Amino acid sequence: MALNNPGSGSPKRPPRPANDIAISCRATNPISINDDLGKVFLDENQAKATTATRLFRNDEIFNAITKVVMPGFFSATRSKFAMWSTGCSSGEEVYSMAMIALTEIAKSKRSPLLEVFGTDINSSRIEEARSGFYGRPSRDAFTPNYWRILEKYAEIDSNSVTMGSKLRSICKFKLFDMRNCPKKHFFFFIVCNHVLQYYDSDGQQHILRNLKAVLNPGGFLYLEGITTAGLEGSGLVKEGSIPNLYVCS
Repeated sequence: MALNNPGSGSPKRPPRPANDIAISCRATNPISINDDLGKVFLDENQAKATTATRLFRNDEIFNAITKVVMPGFFSATRSKFAMWSTGCSSGEEVYSMAMIALTEIAKSKRSPLLEVFGTDINSSRIEEARSGFYGRPSRDAFTPNYWRILEKYAEIDSNSVTMGSKLRSICKFKLFDMRNCPKKHFFFFIVCNHVLQYYDSDGQQHILRNLKAVLNPGGFLYLEGITTAGLEGSGLVKEGSIPNLYVCS
């Protein structure tokens, strides 16, 4: 999966309000692996996806990074730490993951190469993610600890938040269909949050195989939207301390 750098010269645009959540109708029929995703997810009259996202939205993911994933990575003594957020929408989760990882790396006094990838099938959302420019969240949107991290890695003014150059060099975004298997990259941590819930069982298994194919042995997958029965025979083992976190055996 060859991904493009976000580029420091991307033009800014008026930011969406930080708490703007675009929710479209979710159809009851699951998606087949052969369905036209342009109609399923992008056609406003038929779309079934929920694209809710904001900075530091999911504590479970960040707890997984700090308490399990990064310690596992450090014990594996690898030189590159790569993460992938599937269905990343406008990119806030990707930047948040990168800020958490940078914070943990600074504490460890180690210097692995850090890469954080975000993919989606919506080109306008990917462009917004590459811009790294968002509406300023309210002070009570998340904890003071997250505010301190945001202030370290982003520029904040009265109306907007702009991701800093370090984040923009680490976080890379690309249009990508998860029905395809990524190439050229392997990951120690993959987030697949509420994507599989839209697919039928065959589609779930197909995408799950693609994810596992690029997950490092001993790496971790944060997975929501699939039943326990759907994971049988996958080779993924429940981690135990963090809900929805699995380790690749």
